[in-house]
Amino acid sequence: MDAFARLRDKRFNGYLAYRVPHELDSIVDAAVSAYRSGSEDARRQLTRDLNADVAAVLSVYGERMAVLAVRTRSVEPLRRALVGMGLAEGVLDDYRDNLIVLAAVNHSADTVGLGLTKLIDDVEADLPERALARFRDFAQWRDDEKSLRALGRRVKGEGDSFRYVSG
Repeated sequence: MDAFARLRDKRFNGYLAYRVPHELDSIVDAAVSAYRSGSEDARRQLTRDLNADVAAVLSVYGERMAVLAVRTRSVEPLRRALVGMGLAEGVLDDYRDNLIVLAAVNHSADTVGLGLTKLIDDVEADLPERALARFRDFAQWRDDEKSLRALGRRVKGEGDSFRYVSG
């Protein structure tokens, strides 16, 4: 079974609400890693059957990795987040779902001292063109436009209880 087909599993229903980290994160990690390490042909094969359900899992994974990045003060979860979100771009039922998650990734990137533009630069080679363009455009928005609040999110908790919530 290919890496992204595994993301169709019903266990991913309600994925956003699961504790962070969760065993399902490793399944998405493996899919994103397979894509990142693959040749152009392998990448095409892996992504040929992406659908809206898999894209939704990849977008949710982006927010979960943004949470993990803040909790661990680590940049690597944000790199994986952006690649997963990039693969979801153009496949999601509503592209705005990724923008909401991008606000969380932006906040996390600032929190760990990297910044969204640098983060995008770090994974540029792994992003589909459509996603790269949309993410770069978002990075240029005014701070008040791309804030958590502007996109209906907020921070709750700190340390191991840190997370993003609606609000």
